[in-house]
Amino acid sequence: MDKLQAMKVFCRVYEAESFKLASETLAISRPMVTRYINSIEEELGTKLLQRNTRNISITHAGRKYYQHCMAILDAIEEAENEIGELTQKPKGLLKISVPMDFGLSHIVPLLDRFSRLYPQIELDVDFTDKRVDMTESGVDIAIRGGDLGGDQFVARPLCHLTGFVCASPSYILEKGELKDLEDLKHHSCLLYNNSQIPDRWSLTDSEGVSRTVSVSGALRANNGSALTRFALAGLGIIYQPDFLVAKYIESGELVNMLPSYKGYEFNFYAIYPQRKLMSRKTRLLLTFLQQELTNTKF
Repeated sequence: MDKLQAMKVFCRVYEAESFKLASETLAISRPMVTRYINSIEEELGTKLLQRNTRNISITHAGRKYYQHCMAILDAIEEAENEIGELTQKPKGLLKISVPMDFGLSHIVPLLDRFSRLYPQIELDVDFTDKRVDMTESGVDIAIRGGDLGGDQFVARPLCHLTGFVCASPSYILEKGELKDLEDLKHHSCLLYNNSQIPDRWSLTDSEGVSRTVSVSGALRANNGSALTRFALAGLGIIYQPDFLVAKYIESGELVNMLPSYKGYEFNFYAIYPQRKLMSRKTRLLLTFLQQELTNTKF
């Protein structure tokens, strides 16, 4: 049996903690996955995985073997990448996960340019605002914002964003301006459902003090672009990042209602699995995104 392939299968089972997921991502049958694992365990004379009908667990020997397998597979990949860079154009499938609004407005144009630079790289793009399990989904690189949490992946900053509280001139003409943060309590606010606390907005005042106000409104959605369109139509006040609203504030279609306050700030990051090495195509995309998005002014 091919020992290198057996190592790859074992590492995939180890990472996914599932024979089924390993068989799906490696495009081999589940019995074949079992055969590879049994072959390794028989040759080593020890159990690497304890499995029952519901789940599997890793033995101490399994954890040690995984570390050695990864060192070997990484060394092979590094050698292949180094030689490949000298003799071949980058190619192969690259799975990407991007947030819906930012992905459509800013990542799609960049991926178009990236595809023209590297036409032999196949892009599989998933648009979602939900966090993805990069091990289970097989995603090579994901773009996410805010508090990422966890240490199972590496994060590289791409760009910085700031939130603005704004409304259309027609709404302000009908409902009045905001004199202070607390005035938001008496206005119709358009709430973003994907926020951890949609009805509590926090901003920093001119003295650097963080303040929070409870807001309410008759309309909410899980999509920032939709909320921005509602605000443009005069339906209420939004609290959304500059990549969605800056152009409308500049054109006068929306008005920053609290100019003396600073809105929330966060970064978008490119994240990828915590591995010693990454593939050449992933490294090319990461470098491209960093070059294009770092210091971007929205």
